[in-house]
Amino acid sequence: MANPRITRFTLPLLTNSEIRAQHRAMAAALGVAGDALWIPDTGLALSELNTRSLWGAIAASGDEAVAVRDHPTTNSRSFRIVERL
Repeated sequence: MANPRITRFTLPLLTNSEIRAQHRAMAAALGVAGDALWIPDTGLALSELNTRSLWGAIAASGDEAVAVRDHPTTNSRSFRIVERL
């Protein structure tokens, strides 16, 4: 694919327990080469969901897979998904 679609998004306000449990479980399940489905809005019509959703790698080489502590009780985590065929 010459020009894959790319999206970036951030999960703001993750609690410390979410980082230790759900985030670590997701990172372990997807691994380095795991794919994920990103759906921008579940309220869209099916035709829009098909057009705007991305299936692709959630981690690329060189990406930092860490959460940033924004406050003593909250963290944020940024993702980049590159479309795969």
